[in-house]
Amino acid sequence: MAFLMKHFFPRDSSFGYEALRAAAYSNYGGADVAEVIAICSLISPGDEESWMREWRVAADRAVRGAEASLSAGNNMSAQEAFLRASNYYRTAEFYRRRDPKNDEVAEELTRLSTESFNSAMKLTAHNFDEIRIPYEKTTLPGFFVSPPGPPVPRPTIIFNGGFDSVKEEAWFAIAAPALERGFNVLAFDGPGQGEALRRQGLVFLPDWECVLSPVVDYALSRPETAPDKIVIFGWSMGGYLVARAAAAEHRAAAIVLDDGVFDFGSAFHQKLPDPARWMLNRHWDFPIELVAKIMMSLSTGLRWGILNAKWTLGVDSAAEVFREVTKYTMTIF
Repeated sequence: MAFLMKHFFPRDSSFGYEALRAAAYSNYGGADVAEVIAICSLISPGDEESWMREWRVAADRAVRGAEASLSAGNNMSAQEAFLRASNYYRTAEFYRRRDPKNDEVAEELTRLSTESFNSAMKLTAHNFDEIRIPYEKTTLPGFFVSPPGPPVPRPTIIFNGGFDSVKEEAWFAIAAPALERGFNVLAFDGPGQGEALRRQGLVFLPDWECVLSPVVDYALSRPETAPDKIVIFGWSMGGYLVARAAAAEHRAAAIVLDDGVFDFGSAFHQKLPDPARWMLNRHWDFPIELVAKIMMSLSTGLRWGILNAKWTLGVDSAAEVFREVTKYTMTIF
């Protein structure tokens, strides 16, 4: 993986990782590797505007190709192009974190990514439903997809994303291959994720059992779900979220943690020099903000991570980020 990351962007590991992430979805139609290489060749390392621009150009081109294929009656090519567009729009939006609540470009890219994905799903042979999962006094957006044919009870995978994933990524990460093997898949945006964050303003919470149990309730309400064959798949930070929830939610036959995140906050705290940790423990927030500002100016990935954490955790400063992430740990059990 390190070699591939350096292949895309030798001087920017964050850009390299996100380019590799986009390219990895080529297995199930989310990218064309040659196209990704061409896109990356046009992007200046660390230049977030050029990143957004070139991925968007590629996404727009994929949509035009999809529409041309539809006009020619070639639904398979149209579906593949819509899937690429969805992934490319998501990737284009990724670094738009300086003012995410008021970023019209980010809002548009998110909408186009979701619309492209839904357009692809209209062309699939599988049974695909957009769903709303009852949650507290609102609902969580998601989708439920099952193999072709009438609804019969089947093993069902619940996809739980992480710190920066959206429900549509579930298609490339697990849904497409799972459907080929006879599974249903339910994917959702929880608090801090995707549409639940952007449209509803819901932010992460560490006691994720409060989120996951209503999702399991919904899965069990579907006639397609075999009640004794539910698998919950936690992806990235979802490895912590699902592990935490599984301590209280016992209706799953199996859980999969990819990665097995024991302490999410350590990913942030290990970036801090020892004097900064000492100041953080004493709530000396002003110098912490200065240290964070310097660190963010030197690292694309760290800058994005702190800005994304402020948004998804619902806090206003880097110091609050470093304190809030300490709640996302399994050491409390």
